[in-house]
Amino acid sequence: MTMVKTIDDARAMMAALVSLPAQSKHHGIDPLALDQSSDASEAIANSDTSWLYRSLIDGFSYQGIRDSHARAYIEKHGNAEWYGVTDALSREGRSSEQELCPKLVDFDSYRGCRYRKVAQTCANPDSLATCPVPKLALRKGVLNEQAFSLYLFIRDECSGDLVAFIDRLLDVTNTGEDPVSAGREELLAAFTQVVGVSRKLAGMMLSQILLNAGPDRERWHAVGASVVVVDSLVHNFLHRTGILSAYEGDHLYGERCYGPASCETILRDLAARLSTPAGSSSPRSLQHAVWRFCAADQLAVCNGNNIRDTLPCQLEWCGLKTHCSRLSLRPAKPTTEEV
Repeated sequence: MTMVKTIDDARAMMAALVSLPAQSKHHGIDPLALDQSSDASEAIANSDTSWLYRSLIDGFSYQGIRDSHARAYIEKHGNAEWYGVTDALSREGRSSEQELCPKLVDFDSYRGCRYRKVAQTCANPDSLATCPVPKLALRKGVLNEQAFSLYLFIRDECSGDLVAFIDRLLDVTNTGEDPVSAGREELLAAFTQVVGVSRKLAGMMLSQILLNAGPDRERWHAVGASVVVVDSLVHNFLHRTGILSAYEGDHLYGERCYGPASCETILRDLAARLSTPAGSSSPRSLQHAVWRFCAADQLAVCNGNNIRDTLPCQLEWCGLKTHCSRLSLRPAKPTTEEV
């Protein structure tokens, strides 16, 4: 068994991951098998902001809950819609005596709404009875707040046209030595202004949109392919395999997964090392391959359902066992006798 001790070992580990044979028990991994959607491609081509808004809102709704539970809730109760929010904010959507909460005037004013569904409170409780924010039948209050925040961001900061906004932003950043990184960072910075949207969440949803653009938008593809989304599955995989240790980047899951010596930079480096004249592995496709290898509704190999956090992996059927260091995620706490 070869343990991951060096960066070359880490590269070999990732090469083995993306080369898992299709006839194996786990059906193999296509490192380029990112979600493709003809509906998304058509929406981008037609600058269909309402469709893209709903796509983003649906994706945001899946955070912090099992996908099946989020899906069932949306199927039963629906989700925020672009034109529904438009009507709610319009004069025609309110009776003559109803005054719009001053926080809903524009995107900047909306910061700090703090609507909470269970407590039925917000930053401006005097307007809550006639406020359109609570009217959305969403799973929790922060999603209601987020739906209006995203709407106002697109309406005010993007002039109502999300596709044109991304085009302009990527054109402005198309200078310097690394325009792809510049475009990615500016785009993520813009969207993380929306309530409840982290870098991880923004990256996940925006990369799906960018990668579904037509062939006439090459920069969309380049920026989308450069995005790395680090969730706990990806972080834990890099830890258990020994890749974090090989890069001298050991850290706990959280903010340190992004930035210098992080999961993000390690995956970018490994993607570059896997690139060959015959083809390349983008940071996004490599990260997606790791996620698919771990996720319970994908290949479901390297995750907490199969491996106890306090013990080294014992899986004999794992296709990567000859490469993996099999480190425990968290050492077991010593017993009283051991102390």
